[in-house]
Amino acid sequence: MATLGVLYIILENFFDDDHDIVHFWSLRNSTIGHLIAQSQFASRRPYLPRITGFAEDIIIPQFNSCDFKYHFRLSREMFEEILVHIGHRLASDHCGGLVETEPTKQLLIFACYMANTESMREVSLCFNVGLATVHRIIGRTCRIIIECLANVIRWPSSAEQQVIATRFQLNYMFPHTVGVLDGTHIRLSSCPGGDPDYINRKSFPSMQLQVVCDDTLLLTNIYTGWPGSTHDARVLRNSELFTRAEAGSCIDIDKLIIGDSAYPLKPWLVTPFRDNGRLNLQQRRFNRVLSSGRQVVERCIGHLKGRFRRSREIPVHKPEDIVSIIVSGCILHNLCIIHKDDVENFIEEDGNGHPNNYPNLFRNDVNGINRRLQIMAGLP
Repeated sequence: MATLGVLYIILENFFDDDHDIVHFWSLRNSTIGHLIAQSQFASRRPYLPRITGFAEDIIIPQFNSCDFKYHFRLSREMFEEILVHIGHRLASDHCGGLVETEPTKQLLIFACYMANTESMREVSLCFNVGLATVHRIIGRTCRIIIECLANVIRWPSSAEQQVIATRFQLNYMFPHTVGVLDGTHIRLSSCPGGDPDYINRKSFPSMQLQVVCDDTLLLTNIYTGWPGSTHDARVLRNSELFTRAEAGSCIDIDKLIIGDSAYPLKPWLVTPFRDNGRLNLQQRRFNRVLSSGRQVVERCIGHLKGRFRRSREIPVHKPEDIVSIIVSGCILHNLCIIHKDDVENFIEEDGNGHPNNYPNLFRNDVNGINRRLQIMAGLP
């Protein structure tokens, strides 16, 4: 191409008439444009083979209940229930591509992406849609699920708190408990915007997810978006849960939630005694009972990440898109808990554990210290 340009410059010197020169340069530009187009077309395959009819001819008519649950981590009944709630929204806008994608196929694409660790490119090949279309479907479905189904994650009423506290007392011998608080790290493929704050103490990029769940593994509060290096206690302090609990507007006056030693003691938040090697028998027993109750939230996180494997690592770069995927995964988790959709078989250990493992950052509340002592004294 460079040789052709030099030749044109040499030839230009043989023209005397301005009209001839203009015509010459017009012909030159047209020729070079044609050659560039030919070069680009030659280097690009005119057709990318994909799997055709996978959704229409195999999944929908041929998958039995076990096949469907194995691949999508949802029962077919649960899938249909979600489709009933959001199908009209999925159908209301064209997501791209030459052919409009049916709402059922859109939800299958989204469920496949959330249930597995395959890339969007692999999903696009399986479902015979373009990569850009898959990207739009997943982002849009996340937003629609959050808009239509966010109310499945809600704080329990006073009557519900009493029921939860009674179950905690019977099952774990810990009184007044309406929820268990914990933080988990959602691994990212890279730091959004190259921000090093996303690198946690185990040296991988992550985003913090703070959760509160009840004894049935139902999420009652979630908060996400903070970079992985952030202390759990700082995430809590900046959450709406902290503001409302301090104001006494969400946790009943005689109730509490429990957490690990990364959090400060509050009248509404009880944590274990820090083991410095000098705990007495009563303190060690208190810690064992509290730890037994805290296993609930570990199983809850294990179900979220074990069932919706996208929560193990998210290869998305915009923080707002990462948050949407995390929140929609939490909503799917709660739908499975509410409908008792084969929960136990999907609980897996969270491989990331607690990457930061920071001690408590803030001063313990005096009333929180006194409340812990009162509970310890009253344990059977």
